[in-house]
Amino acid sequence: MNETIERFGGCLGRLTDRHPGALAKVLAAVYAGLGFQASHFPNTKAFMPSREYLQGFTARLMSEILLHPGRCAVVNIFMSCEIFHALDIRVSAPEALSVLLTNTAVEQPFIQAAQDSGAPQTLCSFHRTLLGLAETGVLKPPGLIAYTTMACDANQLTFRRLSEVWDIPRFCVDVPFDVSEEAVGYVAAQLRELQTFTEDHMHVKVSPDRLKEAVSRSIRTQEAYRRYLAGRPFVHLPESMTPELLSVINNHLFLGLEEAERFSTMLVQELSSAPEALSCPKILWMHMLPNAQEPMKAIFQGKDQTRFEILGCDLAYDNLVPMNAEQPYESMARRIVCSSYNGAGIRRIERTLELARSLQADGVLIFCQWGCKQTQGIAFTAKKMLEEAGFPTLVLDGDACDRTNQALGQSMTRVAAFEEELKEILSADGHLLL
Repeated sequence: MNETIERFGGCLGRLTDRHPGALAKVLAAVYAGLGFQASHFPNTKAFMPSREYLQGFTARLMSEILLHPGRCAVVNIFMSCEIFHALDIRVSAPEALSVLLTNTAVEQPFIQAAQDSGAPQTLCSFHRTLLGLAETGVLKPPGLIAYTTMACDANQLTFRRLSEVWDIPRFCVDVPFDVSEEAVGYVAAQLRELQTFTEDHMHVKVSPDRLKEAVSRSIRTQEAYRRYLAGRPFVHLPESMTPELLSVINNHLFLGLEEAERFSTMLVQELSSAPEALSCPKILWMHMLPNAQEPMKAIFQGKDQTRFEILGCDLAYDNLVPMNAEQPYESMARRIVCSSYNGAGIRRIERTLELARSLQADGVLIFCQWGCKQTQGIAFTAKKMLEEAGFPTLVLDGDACDRTNQALGQSMTRVAAFEEELKEILSADGHLLL
């Protein structure tokens, strides 16, 4: 990470205990400034316009949440959020908040505050960071909390604790493990209850037309993203790690917003002007991307990248399912229930296999984020199945949030060995000029 950013983050971190309100205002100003820069002075020579656009929106959103948390809902990454968007309620999740804080080098005081309050070190560092934001008072109480039971065990601990610390209501959507139309109906009924819950606690009323409009945007956003995936194998796109992380946020929290649709549309437009695909190994990524790890970023992204290129991330394409704006609750429910992260782990592996074939991947990298038992639990089954299908696979343990919990030397060595393995295979097949 840039030394200046680390020093700046360290200075900000010292405000956590003494002046949490001041720290919130300083961070809000920093993110507002980043949003302004990305919107009005984009660095298009180094970054794709879509990346600058959505990064600017995300930074401005973080600023709004810090300054006006009462008009915000804190959710988990798998929650369908069109109900909130139809009410102009901003949303954020542990992953989105924590990634921005890590990139500003200011996550450590919050992780420590969460551990001091009793959060175990084995808890996902994204969740510990959010808990620390609440425990220190830097993030004041939002309007409400809403989350699902699927995929992440930490949800049950984190959001219950947040509700206690902030003394605000929470709503939990119970997601059946089995993937069926009955499960879709069950979750749709709970989403209707969530709407009533939100209206009561936020003193607002959802317009049916605005909800349908939000779901219509989600449909168009996902259609554009499918077109992007269809064209992705044939071009080279720089800045591979950060855009994939932005796609994860866009295809979950932001679905239903105009900004989400524009981002996906920009991705499609960038395909037409992108250069032809390079001969470097192209990989599919499973789980979170550690874009705050500078050595890892240097390998996986850059305008003159010749070592690796990331084609996609399974967190960004887990919920591409048919939707109908005339059935908004069922459509939102179907996206939750039919996510490849719901149900047996084999569903997630099969979805990755499907995309590995269609995107013409040369290999797969499985990143086991610290504290994520679900990814760790399927990692070696996934490796076996993917390699049997012809996709060399590397399993890495790491932490995409906590900068003190990273064995970068070991990871870099293993990534270098994986690179050589893939290049040898591609060279033998005549697909790579060494």
